[in-house]
Amino acid sequence: MLSRLARLDRRQRALVAWACGWVLISKATLAMPGGSLAKWQRWLDRLAAELPAAPPCTPREAAWAITAAARRVPRTRCLAWSLALRGLLAQAGITGELRIGVGAAGSGKITAHAWVDAAGESWSWGDLEGFSVLRPRAAGS
Repeated sequence: MLSRLARLDRRQRALVAWACGWVLISKATLAMPGGSLAKWQRWLDRLAAELPAAPPCTPREAAWAITAAARRVPRTRCLAWSLALRGLLAQAGITGELRIGVGAAGSGKITAHAWVDAAGESWSWGDLEGFSVLRPRAAGS
């Protein structure tokens, strides 16, 4: 792992370092009791705005860095991955929208998945086939 890190250029190493931080922050945020997805996103958005700018990157590079980091943090799942990617993108000045979808898992069961839409593409840590996006309720409904 260290030899792979050493082969990266300075910008890529910095991006992976920021990605590690975002994965850990996202996992810690999800572990906080009494929160909601909207509350967590607002908190992470404020954090991204207060941090120094991330190294310049594309959504593809950010997704690569988040994936590299998340693979090394045990029990990281799609929601933490997506929140981390959304945070890193925001820190880099790129708008990303968190999406939550549900799909049939067979035998009357459902499964859920999270991903980020940014720059006209969907960025996911897994296959999106068969998932329908849940739409947030309007305020007050």
